Amino acid sequence: MQIDERRLVFGPYQLAKQATDQHPGLYMLGGRCTYLLGQGDGSLDPIGVEHLVGAMGGLWVHPYRITDGIDSRIEDTQGNPLPISRMVLEDRLAEVCWSWQCGDLLIERRDTVAADTAAWVMQLTVRNTGSTTSSGMIRCRARIEIGGAWFSAIAPGTTQLHTDGMRVVAAAADLPGFAVVLGAADRLPLTIDVDTVQLAVRFQLAPAAEQRFTLLVTASHAGHAAATADWHHLISTPEAIFGAQQARYAACYTDAPLLASAATDLARDFALARANLILLTADYPDLGAYFLAGLPEYPQLFGCDTTYSIAGAFAAGHAATARHALEQLAAYAARACGRVPHEITTNGRVFHPGNIQETPQFTIALWDYLRWTGDTATVARLFAICREGMNELLPAMSGGGFYPYGDGMVERLGMGSRKLDSACYTYAALHALAQIAEALGDPSPHYRQRAEALRDAFEHDWWIESEGMYGDSMQSDGTLRLDGHWTVVLPAQLGLASPERTTRLLDRIEREWVNQWGLVHTRDHEELVWTLPTGLLALAAFAAGRNTLGMRLTQAIALTAQHGALGTFKELIPQGLCFVQLWSAALYIQALVEGLLGISPLAHQQQLKITPHLPDGMSPVTIRGLLIGAHAFDLTVAADQVTVHHSRGDTPFTVFCYAEQQTLAPGTTHTFVQHAPHAK
Repeated sequence: MQIDERRLVFGPYQLAKQATDQHPGLYMLGGRCTYLLGQGDGSLDPIGVEHLVGAMGGLWVHPYRITDGIDSRIEDTQGNPLPISRMVLEDRLAEVCWSWQCGDLLIERRDTVAADTAAWVMQLTVRNTGSTTSSGMIRCRARIEIGGAWFSAIAPGTTQLHTDGMRVVAAAADLPGFAVVLGAADRLPLTIDVDTVQLAVRFQLAPAAEQRFTLLVTASHAGHAAATADWHHLISTPEAIFGAQQARYAACYTDAPLLASAATDLARDFALARANLILLTADYPDLGAYFLAGLPEYPQLFGCDTTYSIAGAFAAGHAATARHALEQLAAYAARACGRVPHEITTNGRVFHPGNIQETPQFTIALWDYLRWTGDTATVARLFAICREGMNELLPAMSGGGFYPYGDGMVERLGMGSRKLDSACYTYAALHALAQIAEALGDPSPHYRQRAEALRDAFEHDWWIESEGMYGDSMQSDGTLRLDGHWTVVLPAQLGLASPERTTRLLDRIEREWVNQWGLVHTRDHEELVWTLPTGLLALAAFAAGRNTLGMRLTQAIALTAQHGALGTFKELIPQGLCFVQLWSAALYIQALVEGLLGISPLAHQQQLKITPHLPDGMSPVTIRGLLIGAHAFDLTVAADQVTVHHSRGDTPFTVFCYAEQQTLAPGTTHTFVQHAPHAK
């Protein structure tokens, strides 16, 4: 079907498809137990080019794929498809809706998945807008084939379909614990043709009359009886499925944390970023709760994708999912001598044991978890993994030197064996380890001493004076390479570079690595702009006081929500690769909260530090209901003052801002004012 218009309607916010976007793009419906990926034009064209080629789309109840989707069309009384006009696709995140005309008939199709059950519901409504009676047929078809996820070791078996005339039950002989039930409300008849289920229903509508048809698919890892019970429970109230999802996503623009500004796009994009984290929230039998890394290709649990997203997830209010994802990564690392895995399949198999930077990234993420939540009990349980990884694994992978060898974030041939990002993350992780140890009452100068020794050596070993940059990899003999990869930003973003060198490298990066969209992957060689490097450069820019640059890069990430699938944060800017990507939404939130607003929590110490970075002329920004540990805050950040309201908590909280310190009891407010420096 040709899409004439695509728009997003998300509470008070709307977006329209860019005129330059020729392809209708994909859409996603996400629940905790299942998700659906489909083509925006309603076709069942294959999705996926990297993992399961052509089979990454459709309905997934991981680790199983059930169907490509449901094809629906309106026919005349002789079975001929009626011509379509004025097709509109409306993304609502909680659901997706198509509407189109077939002569005098107005058709609306709404799809959603259940929030907490493996279920998908499709409602098709046909309305006669003409002055005479209209007759025809609704035909819906779904090819059912139960298959396994990528590298799940689930061999493709023969899907067996059985029907009692009103419902179809699908199962595979070699998967006795999993079953699928498909059926229609009002006991409409279903037929089976090999592996395809078909619903064909005649209708006759008087003028202004309408008829609604509902199809429901349920699935269960507990077998046929459980899937059937879910189907019976849900089919009687399909509107409740839509309502629960609508409430879940509406919380992103009705419930705290909420961001407000005269620049209304900030509030919209903040709410959309929170909604993207809901889209990617999963809870599967073999992994429990975690965030899908990106779709369609990467529903797996990833090490680096998760750890990059921790701070943003906490700021958005997703502490429980983030905690469980860290706990799962730690459980795998405990069985791998402290090595944090890179990629775990959806049924819990380790595909990639971990690039070397992922172990220190996990330690940094655990520090992020502590400073946002104050949950010392969880941190104490996971600390041993960090300690083993940093004290034993990394030294073993460093050949007796400071810098571990092996692949890092940039996985490109021809680089030196030691990567810049691994060296930088090792330094930041040692500092994080020291802060965690102190918070747990086990201070040791050893970690800080190692961090400072690494920093001193790093400034000597990695700096290329003639380039005004750090090398991005090092050969085994200590020779540096500068291939122009995006990781050149990390010494500034992670605090290794001296102020003078930070200025020099950011100057050059802005001149030579930044284009209209953001930070290129590899200067002069790979001009694609990824949201991850762009977000990290935004954080570095804010920290260095380059507020206009930081804001421009942050807004570039949000721009991806206006291209392709509306409302989703893509992997590339303006769009490309995964059409919904975890670190894109999470880094956008982090860049606003920690970068622009300068919020730095220390929940375990009941402290909050604020260093605003609003660009000149920017309107005040307010965030309400920001959770830090068991406390909530409302903050308004303006050009020269910050107002903090301690809205919830059971103890006072100390706030530092503009060289002033105030202890705020719950329910109290204080305004911090930036005073002009005294003239000498």
